[in-house]
Amino acid sequence: MYSPSDIENQSVIATSDGLGKAPIVVVNMVAESTPYSAIVLLKDVDAVVFDKDGTLVDVHRTWGPAMVRTLEDLVDDRDDRQRVAAAIGVDLAEGTLSTNSPVIAESNAEIAARIAAELDRSVAETALRLEELVTVHVSDAVQPLPGVERILSGLKDHGFWIGLATNDGGQSAARQLVKLGWRTYFDSVIGYDSGFGSKPNPGMLVASARRAGCSMDRVLMVGDTATDVGAAKSAGCRVVVVGARPSGVSDVTAEIAEIGHLPDLLGI
Repeated sequence: MYSPSDIENQSVIATSDGLGKAPIVVVNMVAESTPYSAIVLLKDVDAVVFDKDGTLVDVHRTWGPAMVRTLEDLVDDRDDRQRVAAAIGVDLAEGTLSTNSPVIAESNAEIAARIAAELDRSVAETALRLEELVTVHVSDAVQPLPGVERILSGLKDHGFWIGLATNDGGQSAARQLVKLGWRTYFDSVIGYDSGFGSKPNPGMLVASARRAGCSMDRVLMVGDTATDVGAAKSAGCRVVVVGARPSGVSDVTAEIAEIGHLPDLLGI
């Protein structure tokens, strides 16, 4: 079914019928997900750059409660707070995020602009205060996704350079990694405020490749949103989507059901 050239070009190399593997789906040479499990081998990867929220960190269990606490400190008036929460997809009563909440993928600066518009406040002052509050509350609330530490440890043991590219603030992200006990695995932590722009712009990935000392074709971006895919495509590197493919996204290098399948893609 697959030719030697498919294998050489990192396409599907084995089905689960033959190896009994857990679901790992698709490849750069296939436009849509295959209806069966498959292993994709990604060769010549030197640097793996991760998104954080939704990829390594449980975005809903972390940011839902954290944003409730943040808005309580940021907005005194209850009606104003409720209006702001609705504008950014936060349920104050349940401590949850809506599925299309901008908190999931937008930078803190973009979220601050939305809040400032609702309150008729200065965007700059709102952004500064929001960053201060988020750094504290998200770090306190941060919850990992299962199996992440094992994967990070395995990648490091196999000599991969590991980076983080997040639309969260750099200081906040680093603080969360320390809280989770993961900071030592990362060679680089880049946030939206690190001077390279925010995703989907390519700056974070370009900077990561430079720090890793490798060409862009040897960088792999691992994320869960269209923002991550857009950044990877703009930068010219490969990209693996974790979880359901985001709406409107096509032609990714690979898709995996959960982060735990990443080592299989890398052959480790």
